[in-house]
Amino acid sequence: MTIEPPEPVAELVTVCLDYVRRALGFELDFTSDTLPVLDHYVSTVKELRTERPELVPLVARATGAYFGEVVRAWIPGFWRIPSPNVVDWQLCSRVCFLHFNPIGAAYDALYGEAEHDGPRSMLRCAPEDREFLERRLAALPPLPADQYHLFTTRFEVVEVANEALRARLDEQGYEGSEITEEDYAGETANPLLN
Repeated sequence: MTIEPPEPVAELVTVCLDYVRRALGFELDFTSDTLPVLDHYVSTVKELRTERPELVPLVARATGAYFGEVVRAWIPGFWRIPSPNVVDWQLCSRVCFLHFNPIGAAYDALYGEAEHDGPRSMLRCAPEDREFLERRLAALPPLPADQYHLFTTRFEVVEVANEALRARLDEQGYEGSEITEEDYAGETANPLLN
């Protein structure tokens, strides 16, 4: 059963599909295999930051929504959209307590290390899992600076974090548990351990 994304995400994904099709002549197919194409597209529009800054929020929202849909299908997950403000949007894992803002990841892809006004993209987990997750991610091989904010890199990091936190829950006796939207409402601790 395929669960459709919330309406604002679906609309933005449609915009992204159109942007990439028109710019590159390529049809994105919602698989991680297309993330290098999305990375290439973003590299071709980075000049918008100075030439047409008013378009940056739309490009970031559209590419971030597509990225979120690719991640949502893989981990599996769901969107939490508590308000129209994209700063509040989250993509949440169903198999462990892990979430992030894909629109923020898109701003990072467009701006790299430079400051931006978009949402933050850091991975968030339960406080009791933070040190564990930091150690796991620190064990990943170092990357050149120009690869750090790519969608392909972010996907791999989310995938590693999701698998590590899920395995940790399994070890704690919570195998097969599902995290729901209600569980994310408080965002203070892993709901399975309360």
